Amino acid sequence: MTSLPDSSVEAGLAALKKGDFNSAIPHLESVCDVEIDPATIVRAQMGLVVAYNSSGNMQKAIALCQHLTTSVNPQVKQWADNKLAEITHNSTSVKPTPTENPTGFVPLDQIPQINQPSSKQSTEVSGFVPLENIPPQENRQVIPPLGKAGEQASRGAGEQGSAVGAGFTNNLTTPSDNLTKPAPVGEQKSRKDTVSRNVPAPEPSSLLASKQASSRPADSVSSSGNSTSYSPQPHTWRQAQRAQRWQPLPVDVGFKPDLTQLWGVQIVTAIALFWMLRLILQFGAAVTNDLFVKLPYLEPIQAFYGFYYQPTLPILIGLAILLVLSPWLIDGLLKLFYGNKPFSVETLKTHSQEAARVLQRLTRERRIPVPKLGILPTDAPLALTYGNLPNTARIVVSKGLLEQLTDDEIGAIYAAQMGQIRRWDFVLMSLGVLVAQIPYTIYRLVAEWGEQWEGPILRGTTGAIGQIAYAIYWLLRWPLVWLSRIRVYFSDRFSCDVTGNPNGLSRAILKIAIGIAKDIEQQGKTTWLLEGFDLLMPLGYRQAIGLGSVHAYTAFEPVLAWDVLNPYSRWLAWNNSHPLTGDRLQLLSRYARHWKLETELDFSSPTGKARPNSAFRLQAAPYFGILIGLILGALLWLLGEVGSLARIRLLSWLLDDYWFFLRGFVLSGFSIGTLIRINSFFPDITPSTRADETTLPDLLGDPDALPIDSQPVRFPGKLLGRPGIANWLGQDLILQSGAGLVKLHYLSWLGPIGNIILGTNRPSHLINRSVTVSGWFRRGATPWIDIEAIATSSGKTSPSGHPVWSTILATGSAVVAAYIILKGGF
Repeated sequence: MTSLPDSSVEAGLAALKKGDFNSAIPHLESVCDVEIDPATIVRAQMGLVVAYNSSGNMQKAIALCQHLTTSVNPQVKQWADNKLAEITHNSTSVKPTPTENPTGFVPLDQIPQINQPSSKQSTEVSGFVPLENIPPQENRQVIPPLGKAGEQASRGAGEQGSAVGAGFTNNLTTPSDNLTKPAPVGEQKSRKDTVSRNVPAPEPSSLLASKQASSRPADSVSSSGNSTSYSPQPHTWRQAQRAQRWQPLPVDVGFKPDLTQLWGVQIVTAIALFWMLRLILQFGAAVTNDLFVKLPYLEPIQAFYGFYYQPTLPILIGLAILLVLSPWLIDGLLKLFYGNKPFSVETLKTHSQEAARVLQRLTRERRIPVPKLGILPTDAPLALTYGNLPNTARIVVSKGLLEQLTDDEIGAIYAAQMGQIRRWDFVLMSLGVLVAQIPYTIYRLVAEWGEQWEGPILRGTTGAIGQIAYAIYWLLRWPLVWLSRIRVYFSDRFSCDVTGNPNGLSRAILKIAIGIAKDIEQQGKTTWLLEGFDLLMPLGYRQAIGLGSVHAYTAFEPVLAWDVLNPYSRWLAWNNSHPLTGDRLQLLSRYARHWKLETELDFSSPTGKARPNSAFRLQAAPYFGILIGLILGALLWLLGEVGSLARIRLLSWLLDDYWFFLRGFVLSGFSIGTLIRINSFFPDITPSTRADETTLPDLLGDPDALPIDSQPVRFPGKLLGRPGIANWLGQDLILQSGAGLVKLHYLSWLGPIGNIILGTNRPSHLINRSVTVSGWFRRGATPWIDIEAIATSSGKTSPSGHPVWSTILATGSAVVAAYIILKGGF
């Protein structure tokens, strides 16, 4: 798939053959600036060598020709070597020798070839044989990590490339033209990847070898008795190839891009967001006025009564205003709180020429301006796209993304962001994120202000307001997660169609996970940006915590096996902001295989051992109880209707009271379901059952695990998270163990309310201290540990109350249900 018609390239070469160098050079330079297809770029570069030479620009001709001599393609290299010798000879001669061809352009078919091309190929104006017709090369370069020698080599390549000018790309890396790419300026400081192109693919069985030491490099495992310890090993990337000539993916390959489905999800999301916002505002207005009535010296706000009964029009007007102003309001938030700065396409070219070409090509095709670009000064690799129209769209990336990803990987991410603009799904997501930012910003500011105040009353008040605002943020976030998940599949596919590089996008996703996990470790907490704008990012930070932190201890495939093989993984991911990472990467591997490419990850297709259904039924027992309660309530309503129609008084009375029965049955079902699973959910933690020796990669690698499995653990490590009021609900608790990060869930014995009012035992007091966490590890879409207790070396403990709270909740629900059914309500 080419991004320019062949006529654009042929127009330059035709002008070149006529000797019209002033016309040929702009044509060919434009192709090199915007084009994505490697074969077309090389053809244009060859033409530019001749045009530069013939027009007297020897410096550019020599530099570009030296660039082409580094190609491992034998025909390109041979042509460039011969041409370089000719140019060098002519530049040292007093008077050039006239030739019959005034352009001096010798087609490849007139040069002795290793493999003589066909007659059709030799008639090309440029003399270049299309790359897809050349047998692939077996030798693959090994690119070492950038140490001192690597920096010098990259610097030298960069100096050579700088002399070439803007007429071509000097960092092209393709399977056919395998050039060593000089790192961009920022990358030379921070890129530490060990990259190898001759890494053998892992055996298919490695996908399921999640609990065996054999799934790790042999030199990273050491055994002593029954315990196993792991030492970190640098990850080696395969650098799997990209397509050279490709057609858009067929509909039946991988994810089916049904735009009707996408628009249907957007309509449902918009309706759900409106109703959630309506319920929150109505409830807030009612509670506020009830409170003002009961407090002395205060009067209820009359406008709140009017809003409570007729909230639709004010809400729609408010949403319309936010939608119109969304690009500028989000600009302001990112600039005020996170340091967002403008970022030009020319500056982007210094990091990724492919990303710049992608933007220019796609915007030219749609006849829209290039989106306004921005850069955030954070080391976490992020990308955000927002706006209300394609003409007002913004793409903001972080410094970390430009430094930690390579040229083609950055291009793949920008292509995915452009896909969101192309399909218009960024409009509703921008509005939803902006609405959710209102309570989230209140939560952040109140938490920061509250830390400056002394006294239990002021501190408690600000803490309560902050936690309520955070709860509202999560309520507003829920209607958006379905759209957030499904649009990522569209973006990934669009990126592959545009760039032909599913392997580059796979590496980008994995490096984003690694970078986010590393940023959390370095910051000692989840930053406000990572959590607040999670829905706009290519990868959710919660998914990145585990995957990105264990890569040095195990291969990616065993950790991702749960996403791919567990039959209930998608049911358990309903609350996730992004699709299962393993599911995404498996789809990208399918796209690569469709184009006959080696895949970056080995997602072979072993038959996963399906877990017995009883385990999942036990996991979902409270939800099944609620469903059964709804069914029973509906049956009573049906009986009441029948009795009313048949005038049977013994049944017709149910119509008046079925609402009380419905609520009672739902609470009863929830109570029974919770009590049924409570023993399995919280087994006893004893020295004989707890997994002191089991490291995090072992627990993550079981593809059959469910949260109900409740593996008792006892992990030492460092407690990370936001300190003080911002963490009263335990919303940001992460254990940095010896083998990676794992999310922690803390709950007092009085539930979330107890987290706020019982301040002495909050784990936020132990942030940034060495602790030992005991609890129950649960393998879900986002792995976590339900805390039993957190202890420090000095003996200070922070007990959690998960089992007690579950018992209180189940018992209380049963009591309330019985009262409602017997008394007909409160």
